[in-house]
Amino acid sequence: MSIVVFGASGNIGSNIRKEALSRGHRVTAVTRSADLDPAERLTVLKADIADAGDVAKIAAGHDAVISAYSPGLRHHSADDAAELISNAHNALFAGVKQAGVRRLVIVGGVGSLEASPGVDVVDSDFYPAEHKAHTLRNREILRSLKRGDHDLDWTYVSPPLSIKAGERTGKFRLGEDRLLRDEAGESRISEADFAIAILDELDRGQFVRRRFTAAY
Repeated sequence: MSIVVFGASGNIGSNIRKEALSRGHRVTAVTRSADLDPAERLTVLKADIADAGDVAKIAAGHDAVISAYSPGLRHHSADDAAELISNAHNALFAGVKQAGVRRLVIVGGVGSLEASPGVDVVDSDFYPAEHKAHTLRNREILRSLKRGDHDLDWTYVSPPLSIKAGERTGKFRLGEDRLLRDEAGESRISEADFAIAILDELDRGQFVRRRFTAAY
């Protein structure tokens, strides 16, 4: 399979890139800084995901697109991050359609998962107020996909509360709209295992036009 990965040098994106290559897929890795070296089955491009024309040119001829884009809260306020997220996804949806690529996997946020019956994580007491602006924008993107606003074979993937560097175990659980917690009450997964879940979905198509989450 030939796959475009936007955000391919980020923490999650780099693990997706490596997992895809390990499975024999051809990967076009798109970054804002082009700080990766090309390799066998790996093409590296510098481009802006917020430019629909760039997205269309890059995606053309590929089987699928994975977006692990994140504006980064270290460099932007929550309100600015929300605006960047909107611009990026609007361009992404338009660009993949223009390129004729139907399969799209979006790494989204945890905030739209249900923390308790009828209460999303973003609306819960424990969710940091400073993260709410961009989290609400991510939730609206998921809602727009569920409404059918974008005629694509999409999958939206939500991480658990904690996703960090760690061991690649291949052992985790899948869910849909509920936040997953382990027996100790923790909601977590390693970036490597999260990448496995994403590539499994691309290979199997279990959650087409649906959201899923993965955690221990």
